[in-house]
Parts: sequence; structure tokens; C-alpha cells
Amino acid sequence: MKQLKLTTVIAAFALGASAMASAATVQVDWQDPTKFRDVRATNESQEGFRERVMKELTEAFESGVSNLPEGQTLHVAVTDVDLAGEVEFFHDNYPFGLRVMRRVDAPSLSLQYELRDANDAVLKSGQETLRDRNYIRRPSALPAERSPLKYEKDMIKTWMRDTLQVQ
Repeated sequence: MKQLKLTTVIAAFALGASAMASAATVQVDWQDPTKFRDVRATNESQEGFRERVMKELTEAFESGVSNLPEGQTLHVAVTDVDLAGEVEFFHDNYPFGLRVMRRVDAPSLSLQYELRDANDAVLKSGQETLRDRNYIRRPSALPAERSPLKYEKDMIKTWMRDTLQVQ
């Protein structure tokens, strides 16, 4: 009986591992992030903030490809980032600045992409500048999700849904 359970666990693990190996993947290349238009830190080091932004936005791409067909690979080269809002330095109690959201300070993300199938054939490719000029008026802009990069993540999700038909 113990042998049967162990065999079942090993078989289930092997099946799960093979499914993970063939799942869709994403490769994100951040091109010259020190020159991005607006990835300005307020209360942390600039380098640490930039790394956190890249990590969180990479995770947004990774989350999106989980719904792509098995074996597909999305290659993304991010060439510019302009976060929602602007950092202002003249607010009381915020000596390192405060990111203020206004309708005119819409987030944008410039990228080049290539979606390949399991045989490495290009399915779709292009160059895009994602921008959400209506970011602050959307019902999803309500503070249900308090992620500082919510607007940028929403842009990525919308782009993946519209361009790559990811649900």
C-alpha cells in the first residue's frame, strides 16, 4: 500500500513537471532602464526602486502568459517606462517627494515583442507604446488594489488581452 502511494506521488510530480516545462513562458529584457522617462523614486534608493518596478512589471507579464497555449514564448524588450503621476517635492511631510496622480500624467510603456510557438515560429510581433490616458477614471482605479504599480499592471493586462488574446 505504501509503495502504491509513493508511486502515485512520483507519477503526479512527473506529470506536473512535464506540464510546467511545456507551459507558455515570457522573457523580459529591460533595455537601458537608467534612461527610462519616469521611474523616479521618492522614499527609497533610485536603484532599489527601479529594480522593484522591473521585478513587479515582469511578474505582470509572467502572470499574463500563464493563459497562453503550451509551448509558446513571449519575448518582450521594454524600451521606456513613464509611471503614472509625477513626483513633486513641495508637499509638507514628504521631504523626498510624493508621487501625485493627475489625469494628464498617464502611464506609458514602450516595448517590442515577439510571440513564438513551440516550433520557434513567429506568431506575432510588433512595437507598441502602451498608454492609458483614462487610467484615473476607470472603475478599476478605485483603491481596491493598493499596488503602487496598479495602473501599469492594468495596462500590461489589457495589452495582453487585446493583442495576444490572453484572457
